[in-house]
Amino acid sequence: MNGTSAIQGTRLTTREREILSCIAEGLSSKQIASKLFISEYTVANHRKNMLSKLGARSSAELVKLHMGTIQWSK
Repeated sequence: MNGTSAIQGTRLTTREREILSCIAEGLSSKQIASKLFISEYTVANHRKNMLSKLGARSSAELVKLHMGTIQWSK
């Protein structure tokens, strides 16, 4: 993804950033879990935490933030 992400410098963990990149690639939770050797529940939990931390309403909004197409409001 592009280095000018709107969420660069936020308080996402390294694992959350990995999962967000996978979401942006279009991977399903099952595919992400398999790729990162974690459970689907863990993927869902990280996604929920990212939505909360960033005030996003959907995974699509998370991806837009990640790609820098919308601004993150602190």
